[in-house]
Amino acid sequence: TLTLPATSAVGAVVRVAGMNAGLWKIAQAASQYIKFGDQATTPGVGGSLASTLTYDAVELVCIETDLGWVVAGSVGQLTIV
Repeated sequence: TLTLPATSAVGAVVRVAGMNAGLWKIAQAASQYIKFGDQATTPGVGGSLASTLTYDAVELVCIETDLGWVVAGSVGQLTIV
């Protein structure tokens, strides 16, 4: 599990890719969110984005200082909570 950075400037990038048997999950802090096409994670600590298969990958770009992220690219079927 990775947690989005507490401080981030617009344009900051986070990339995550899976390998071997492990899956990944991106957790959020209070008020943070991730937009993925027409969907969005639940704002705050209850929301997350996760891989479903070993080699899933995602690139996130910050769109709102410290809070908002958008999926700029992905591989695989990601789980949005």
